[in-house]
Amino acid sequence: MNNQTPNYDSGSSNKSSYDPYSSNFHNQEPPKKRGLAILAIVATVLAVAILFTGLNLLLYRFVNNTYRDGNSNGDSNPSQRPPAIQESEPSGGTASEDPPPLETEKPVQTENNAMNPNFSLAEFAPPLPQEGKELLTIPELTEKNSPATVAIYTNIVTQGGFGVVQQSTVSGSGFIITEDGYVITNAHVIEDHTAVYVYLEDNSRYEAVVVGSDEYADIAVLKIEGDGVSFPTLTFGDSDLIQVGELAVAIGNPTGQLRGTVTQGIISAVKRELTGSTPLRLIQTDAALNPGNSGGPLFNAYGEVIGINQLKILDDGSGQPTIQGISFAIPSNAAIPIIENLIRTGTHEWPMLGINVIALEAFDAQDNDLRYPGVLIVSVENGSAASVAGLQAGDVIFEAEGQPVASTGELNEIKNMLNVGDSMTLKFERDGEEMEATLILQKR
Repeated sequence: MNNQTPNYDSGSSNKSSYDPYSSNFHNQEPPKKRGLAILAIVATVLAVAILFTGLNLLLYRFVNNTYRDGNSNGDSNPSQRPPAIQESEPSGGTASEDPPPLETEKPVQTENNAMNPNFSLAEFAPPLPQEGKELLTIPELTEKNSPATVAIYTNIVTQGGFGVVQQSTVSGSGFIITEDGYVITNAHVIEDHTAVYVYLEDNSRYEAVVVGSDEYADIAVLKIEGDGVSFPTLTFGDSDLIQVGELAVAIGNPTGQLRGTVTQGIISAVKRELTGSTPLRLIQTDAALNPGNSGGPLFNAYGEVIGINQLKILDDGSGQPTIQGISFAIPSNAAIPIIENLIRTGTHEWPMLGINVIALEAFDAQDNDLRYPGVLIVSVENGSAASVAGLQAGDVIFEAEGQPVASTGELNEIKNMLNVGDSMTLKFERDGEEMEATLILQKR
């Protein structure tokens, strides 16, 4: 076996290193003219680049001079010359340091000329004109109505764990409607009360008596005594005249610590139906309301009470609030009959038909060959006013007291204008045949 190691030595110092891997060319020298050729090529490229750059510069200057001074061949036709740009000096003879603004520049708008001292939101969101009434600015409305808007604090007793009895305070708002001290608020504000206190704008405190409360509508009436004092009052407006988009102002006691707080917004919607929560169709507003505003007044731009703010969180049993970030108010026209009954008798008896109904959708009516629009009777309670009058499940009510009915809210609104014992006429359709019945309303 040959163990000779290959010799990769380049040899003695007199041998060339041009090709260290071949012993046949140890005495050869690399070409000496190759480096000179490369230098010549680089120099040529640089010379061409410099020449090309110089020609471009000369051509640019020639075209620019031609544009400014006209045709270099002496063409004197002014129509072919571009318009000259001239610089002018003011007539005074001295050059201005700052050139005048171009016509396309917009004038600078300062804070002073952007303000309008006579601005009033009521002008942009006015209610329907009403003869003999004057629109108020929000400061005017506040000054007029704040004295009759009150803060309410209710002491309640609750039983905690291990039978421990705890006392706490619930805060709300309200307003005075008579000089002798009748106060309106929400029923949930004074629920389970042991004592109720009313604070006026001047911080005077009165212990109130609960005259009556209706949890179904969430309305309560209180009474305060002033030892001969004549209390400031608020006036109800006609909630049927409000329109979506008009101004709405609230005054109340948010958080229970900020009495007399004024917020404003617009009427977002009217006749909102909240199924399962209230028998009344409500006013929706975006005026900022918080816990503590419950029971306070909602005003129109005339300074009239058009609603009772109702901020109770409504729960459908799922643990999630069905209403969040939206405020509602009980319309004044719906509240007035209830308030009157509470003051007269301490209670409000709700007239009942004794039926469960749903509003028909167009596709449902078409698929089931039912009259549309109308409300479908789902069930009839035994012994109820509807049962006595002969109404049946499957009937479609389309008219009540001579007024068309297309929703459960409309049917309830017509019914609620009547009293227990009053008669109510309904028109309905059964199996394609129109029929009529008169019911004697029963109490709830």
